[in-house]
Amino acid sequence: ASLKGLLKRNVNQTILAEARSKEFRSIGEKTVENINKRDLLIIGASLYWAEGYKRPIIRGGKQRTYHPVSLTNSDPDLISIFLRFLREVCEVPEEKVGIWVRYFEHQDPAYILDFWQKRCKIPYRNFRKTLQTVSISSQRKKSYNSLPYGVAQVFVNNTNLYHKIMGMISRV
Repeated sequence: ASLKGLLKRNVNQTILAEARSKEFRSIGEKTVENINKRDLLIIGASLYWAEGYKRPIIRGGKQRTYHPVSLTNSDPDLISIFLRFLREVCEVPEEKVGIWVRYFEHQDPAYILDFWQKRCKIPYRNFRKTLQTVSISSQRKKSYNSLPYGVAQVFVNNTNLYHKIMGMISRV
């Protein structure tokens, strides 16, 4: 009888926890209901600061003066909001934005490519590469479904835009 009571209590606790999480998620969504252009600028600059490629490019032992804008992540929401930043704040034309996708040995590349194309609302012609890879950092130690959509790298080959974003970062 006590085991049945404990199991019933556990089920009820789970139901209550799920209801609370929905309620607080809804409160959070309402808090950020409308993102204006300034909000998007700060979000985009912060994302690049955290996830963008900022190291100097060195070829043949010399630092190069060109630098593309490049951000890599596996989170579809993060990639989507960064693309929105590029489109709406930086006014990058759609044809200048490229995406490179990495997937893993257990994944279907056609499914992954289709997922990113639909999620990012970007034409297939903007996808530059897909590559099957093994994550160097995980060395096959992570569970196989920890990155269900692979990894996407958004890039724009525009040195001036890179420096403009770095200027934004310096003021955030």
